[in-house]
Formats: sequence, structure tokens, C-alpha cells
Amino acid sequence: MTVGRCLTFVMSVAMTLHTTYGQALFAPRATGVAAYGALVRDTRGFTANPAGLVDMRDWDVNTVTSIATPLAGKNFVFSGFGLGKRFLEKHAAAFQYAPGVVIDFIRPATISVVGLNIPADKKITYAEPIAAAYAYRIADDFSAGLEARMRRETVNDPQYQFELQDTAIVSVEREFSATHWSADIGVTWKPSPTLSVAAVGRDLVRFIKGSLPEEFSSYALPRLRALEVSAAYAPLPSLTLVAGGSTARTASLGLEWMPAVSLAIRIGLLASADEHPFVHAYSVGAGWSYAFLELDASYLGFISQATRRGTVASPSFTTSAIRDIGVNRYSPNRASISVKAILGNLKESLARIDGVEMLGGIYPSAYEALAYRPIGKVRVRNISAKPIQARASFFVDRYMDQPTETQPVYIAPGADAEIPLTAVFNELVRSVTKMTIREGTVSVSATVAEEADDRTQTRVLIHGKNDWDGNVHSLRYFVTPNDPDVIRYSRDVLLQRQDSLAGAPKELAGYMNARVLFNTFAGRLTYVADPKQSADYVQYPSETLSLRGGDCDDMTVCFASLLSSIGLSTAFVDVVPPGRPDDAHVFLLFDTGVDPKFGSSIAENPKRYVVRKGKSGSETIWLPIETTVITRGFDEAWSAGAQEYFDDVEIGLGLIKGWVKIVDVY
Repeated sequence: MTVGRCLTFVMSVAMTLHTTYGQALFAPRATGVAAYGALVRDTRGFTANPAGLVDMRDWDVNTVTSIATPLAGKNFVFSGFGLGKRFLEKHAAAFQYAPGVVIDFIRPATISVVGLNIPADKKITYAEPIAAAYAYRIADDFSAGLEARMRRETVNDPQYQFELQDTAIVSVEREFSATHWSADIGVTWKPSPTLSVAAVGRDLVRFIKGSLPEEFSSYALPRLRALEVSAAYAPLPSLTLVAGGSTARTASLGLEWMPAVSLAIRIGLLASADEHPFVHAYSVGAGWSYAFLELDASYLGFISQATRRGTVASPSFTTSAIRDIGVNRYSPNRASISVKAILGNLKESLARIDGVEMLGGIYPSAYEALAYRPIGKVRVRNISAKPIQARASFFVDRYMDQPTETQPVYIAPGADAEIPLTAVFNELVRSVTKMTIREGTVSVSATVAEEADDRTQTRVLIHGKNDWDGNVHSLRYFVTPNDPDVIRYSRDVLLQRQDSLAGAPKELAGYMNARVLFNTFAGRLTYVADPKQSADYVQYPSETLSLRGGDCDDMTVCFASLLSSIGLSTAFVDVVPPGRPDDAHVFLLFDTGVDPKFGSSIAENPKRYVVRKGKSGSETIWLPIETTVITRGFDEAWSAGAQEYFDDVEIGLGLIKGWVKIVDVY
């Protein structure tokens, strides 16, 4: 290039500013509800409040794209992606790469030389491509988070050098940039399951690398420290109302409605004291979820389009209007869509164990009763925002074949409940010869309580307390061995006869007690027809003892209760002869506890007793008793019962053919 005189021309003609468009609120869900800080629970828009990251399930990945309108410049934008992970239960971290969070301003300038138009436009770019955050759950209802955001300001200023001797044009590119790292702190407090409050301090700490030259200092964005507060309130499980405000003189309102479990509808309003009109933007959105995927879409519209059409007069441009790179005076209307995937642990925790209390040790001699009697209790808290049905299970390795699960318990949001624990042990527990300690596992599982899709009312007929449906299985519920009147009666009788019973062989103690109890019982009561003239009426034992009379069912239930009160097992024998339902009848079997090898001590004739297994699993001698002949004494009632059992079961094969049933009363 010939060396000669040269002139350098730098000339900017202030005409218009051309803008391209960036993503506003990074996540469509955040855009849809506008006031998002108190709703953050994953990587979608976590820059609104990093403290909400602790509500992630496990791994969390999402990506966002957007389209700006009116169509100008770069309209379809890949906004970026976010990645997050919750770890050690109380900790969470996230990273966001957002190359689409950018806004460009073009300041046109031309210089005319011998009829040539030479572009010399300045390009001013503001971007916020990177954000990272960490959150920690300090308490069940309180969490805090720290985030760092990187902002880059760039000015590209092309210049041209003219060699006058040979009219050569040499371009000189000048680019200046400044990088700012800003630190924000956010907190979330949930005083109740329906209310969440959040606060974020913006730009509390800043680190700057590089700076714009003095001649471009007017393009530097102002530092704006601000306090943002927001709240979310759920008056209904399907409806959440949100509101927010900032010391930067902005405010927002919104709502999220879930007409179905997997569908969400969102509406929001944005307001600013620096905009005209004050409520200057609106948003609508929708979300859909299935298994580990969530799809969100939103549309953000601005009421005034004066500065949002892609061009703006130079005198109207001011950096003070760009408080947020995404939402500012120059942002256009746009639609956004995002996809989020949950990886790792897909199940969202609904319940938490607050404590377990054991009510005592396990006595192998009575281990079967623990299937019905609580051995402890677990306090369970609903940590979700919806009602749940919670179940608890208890398991001791080796001594239980499988965990014993409770019935479901309804727990309201934020409430807790005590669930009693029962246990079905196997027979190995009886092999424990000395006191020992084993680990018991208590687990809790919960599901969202189903909301009613429809509701109506109907009439319900409630029978009287003595009404019976005729099913012998239901007759068991009239047996009340723990009734004070029953216990008092059986104890009084045995105390009065204790001298005569003292000499009885040990193996016949149960048999002798039953015999004495029956004879005394028979001497004080009278067999009568059904007081209500109905086969569907049964007296409770205390009523039979008080009335001193009853029919077949009443006597059978009463004597079964008396025997059970002194520890003897009983069973009902239900006889419905084929073709003769009117001759249906119930009589009683009771367990003497005598080993079959001592059967001759009970009766020489083996047809007078029944050998069968009781609840202990061992075979013992059972005696059939016909209570309709109660007034004739024990021997007559036993003989009549034995004959009936022999005729119906042994001769008639009633058990095999199904017209005789034996129902144990434990």
C-alpha cells in the first residue's frame, strides 16, 4: 500500500436504533404468571429466586426457545437451557446457559465519498448468557439461595481509513466490552402449605472485568440494586394467586389454575412506574405434564408498541430504561416454549416421618395379638400442598415374612397424624430364648388424596344395634369378652367355685372352668323364644345376663363371651340343612385346651368331642354345646351338641358339602 497522506473519518449520523430481541423471563411458566419468585421449584427461571431450587426432585433439565413479533431481525431464538441437581436432601445447585438473553442496538451511520455509501454502523450488545446458583434448605419452611449472573456489554465500532493517492479504503474494527458478575441472594418462607413468601436482593455484590472507553460510557448500563418480594397463595388446591413488587418501581400479578392434574392455565400482568401505561404488559400461558416431562408455553404482549417495533428514534434511547435485558422499554411481544425433563428420582415426596414411638416390647407368648393390637405409632407429616392418603408399614427382618401395612390415613396439607403400627410376626419369634434387640423398619408411603369429580346425596338405612343380618360371620361381632359385665360375671363364678376347682388336674383346668361356668350360667338363665319374634335380632351378652333369658343365638353369643373372657377359644357351628332353610341353627364349639392324647380324661367315646386346630396351630379337644337345652345342665347340652355334630358333620358330611360352616371367634 502506497504511503501517503491519509485521513481517518469517524462519523456517526444519529438516525434510528434497530433492535433484535432476547428472551425475557427465561421460562414460559415464569412469563405466564408474571410474579414468579415465590413459585420457583426447579431450574425453570431459577434466576427469579435461587432459594426455590431445593424443591427439585433430583436431576432437572430444561430448554427454552422463543419467537418475537413483529418479525424483524433474529426472530426465532434459541434462548438456552438449564441444568440442576438436588443432593443430600437439603442442597441444590443449578446452571443456566442462555445465549438468547441478548438485545442488540444498531446505530446507523454513513459517510459519502465520491458517490459511495460506506456503512459505519455501531452495534451495541447487552447479553446475560450465564447464571449459576446454590440453595440450601435451612428448615422445613425456610430456604435460602445464592446466585451469580454474568452480564456482558459490547460496543462494536467500525472505522475506515482512506488512502488518498490510490483511493484505497481500509477498514478498522474496534470492539470494546465489559463483563459484570453480579451476586443475588434469595430466600423463601412457607408459613403454611397454602402460602409462600419470597424475597431477592439484586446486585448486592459486583465484580467487573474491563470497561467501555469514555467515548462510549453513555452505553454502559446503570447498576441497579433492588429488593424484590413476591408471594403465592393457594386458596384451593387447583388455584394459586401470585403477586410481586420491587424497589425498582415494578409490580406484577398473576394466577395459575389447574383444571386437571396434568394441565395448568396461567395469566399475568406487569406494571412499572417508568412505563406508560402503568400496567404495560400482559401474559398468558399453559403447561402440560406427563410422567417425567413438562411442556410449557407462554405469550408476552405489551400494551404500547411505540418503542417495540424494531426501531426507535436516537433521542429516545436511554440505557436507564434497560433495567432488565429481557423486559424493558424496547422488548417486543413474543411467544416462548420450553421442555423440561426430570431425571433420577421421579417420585415427589409427599410425606415425612416426624417420629416413631414403640409402646413396649414384644412378648412371643402373645405375638398373634400384635396383628390387631398396636405395638407403636409413627407421626407422619404432609409436606405437600395437597391432601394425601398415607400408609405406614412395619417390618422386622427374619421374624416377619413381609411388612405389615396399615390402612390409609387422610392428612390435610401441612398437618400431621399418628398412625398406629401393627405387626404380623411368624413363628420364629417364639424361638427367642432371651431378651434381644432387633432393628425394626418403619416406612411411609403416600398418594395424593383424590378429589371428588362429582357429589350427590342418598338415603342410608341404619339398623338398630341388636339387628343381625343372619350371617354367622357377623355374629362374631356380638361376642364381647372384654365387656365389664361379662368379666365380672365369669370372675365371680370362678371365685365362688375356686375350692372345688383347686384339685382338678392342670391339663383339665380349661374344661373344668367351662363346665362350672356353664352350669352356673344355665342355673340363672332361661331359654326363651326370640323376644322380638325375629331371627334377625341378637342380644349382647350384658343384655342376656341382665334379662336372664334369650333365644338360641343370644345364649350362644353370651356363653362364647364368657368362655373367651377366661381365655378359652370358641367357634360357631352354622347348620343350614339342604332344602330346609327354616331349620337353620347355630350351636357352639369351645376349645378345652386338652391334648388329644388325654382325650380319655374328657370322654371315653371319641365321638363326644372334636379334634381340631385352634389359633395356636396345635390340635386340641373341642366340645360341641347345644345352648337350647341349657336349662338341663352342661352334660345334657354337651350330649345334644355332640349328637348334632356327629349327625350333621360326620354322617351328613355337612362340612364337605358346604351346608355346615365352622366360624372361629378369636
